Amino acid sequence: MATETTPARLSYSLARKGQINTPGITAASKKAVEELLLTDAEKHHCYFRSAGLHNHLSHHLLAAYDLGATASHFKKIYDVESKIQRPIVLEEKDSTIAVNDDNWIQYLGNQHAYGAYFSFFSEKVAELGPNSALQTFVFDRSSNDHGNEMLVRMMSGALHPIIQIGYGLEFGNDTLVATGLAQTAIHSPTAPEVYCHNFTTEPSSNVVPGISVLEILRKVYDSEALHPVMPYDPNALFTARLRQLAEPHRVKEIRTLVSSFDIDVKGGEREFASKAEEFVWAATLLMAATGKQGKKPRLDFFLMHLVTSSLFLNPFLNALENPISKANLLRSFLSSVILLTLSRGRPRIDPELLMSYTATPRPPKSSVNSSKSALGRVEEDKDYNPWPAILQDAVYHPDAHVLKTIRTLVYGATHYGTVPAGKAPGAFLNSSSGLKAESGTGQEAESHRGAGKMDGTIFVRAAGIVMDYMGWVANGQEARPDWDRSALGWDEAWEKDVD
Repeated sequence: MATETTPARLSYSLARKGQINTPGITAASKKAVEELLLTDAEKHHCYFRSAGLHNHLSHHLLAAYDLGATASHFKKIYDVESKIQRPIVLEEKDSTIAVNDDNWIQYLGNQHAYGAYFSFFSEKVAELGPNSALQTFVFDRSSNDHGNEMLVRMMSGALHPIIQIGYGLEFGNDTLVATGLAQTAIHSPTAPEVYCHNFTTEPSSNVVPGISVLEILRKVYDSEALHPVMPYDPNALFTARLRQLAEPHRVKEIRTLVSSFDIDVKGGEREFASKAEEFVWAATLLMAATGKQGKKPRLDFFLMHLVTSSLFLNPFLNALENPISKANLLRSFLSSVILLTLSRGRPRIDPELLMSYTATPRPPKSSVNSSKSALGRVEEDKDYNPWPAILQDAVYHPDAHVLKTIRTLVYGATHYGTVPAGKAPGAFLNSSSGLKAESGTGQEAESHRGAGKMDGTIFVRAAGIVMDYMGWVANGQEARPDWDRSALGWDEAWEKDVD
């Protein structure tokens, strides 16, 4: 059995700094992570199981790198995670598959063609450059017509293809872009009927001027057509929950909501950046503010992926030159937000709940002790910055999702941490939204109860929940084995407390 492929050798260097770029990165750590990333790309399939469970090795390495991990640490990550990976060529007969310009559509959705797709897209990235290859094979109309659905494929698999490509774009690693394009190609498109691509500059007739992501989420919650499927089945698989959403009346409602999203394709960089910001806020709320008052916090596995993927919207927007493609990216991400929210039973965001959690989370049994000469006392919350302790601990967590989630929350805190209460995007209803206030009146009508009180501290509050829930492993706690998969939008999922 062949165990690796030999595509056109692309640049595998990290040409750009990460979006966090924590101190601790050195020439030695950069060289070490580059070499391990290349080995993973050339040896391993993107699924470590045939059922579509994704290889997270490159994600783990780069998240750790951006959080300042050492070369020795990367080796430990690689040694553990490489043991479960499958070879890039799964069976000997797969080595006969050759993907080219004439037949690349033929093998879409076929995981046995992953190695051939990696070779093909390596050639295309070398020929066109990563940005043009992305535009041609994911965002051009021809790559989405006639069932090709490359943009939907990139949003499928709980958003793993967009994450894979996103890492390549963020760090300037052409090899990772090629692996992400190959991963996109072998995914089956999830619920393509709910995605609303628009390949013209003309806005949809359904557009609601000025409507925000949080307002659209309110419409999701208010919609009778999108009521959670009953009865609650605690054992239903994610794919089964998604199939339940394919009924025509639900598809029509989702498409109406997505097509109402107001994106001005002529608005320039500021317009697109503001939309990306909205998604970071919304994703954080969907993961960390969907618990229940009086219950221990839970963090849903699939909603967490909205957080980890939202970090890559800006690298994509920077890579894409065509504003129509930028708009289709954002519109498709909104479709994914709605799909994942509905698949979890439509859990309602509760900004007041998130704001009730501490903004100064600490590891357990913290032994910090200020000397008499210290200016300020680290023992006192009013003098304490929790981020150094969070970053120092998160980088050692065995679950790559923890590092990835914390990275997004650090980004949110860095860029939006100074946003005061009442100024979060979408906190208040736009007069054109057609929504009724949950609380407040007139211009102070909140989109969600408590939204007007939330501020930029939601990111550190969410980070504290992540660490408390998944374990402060560098401070003596054992790692939680998994995230919540109960589909916590159904009230029945909360009938029993989960430790």
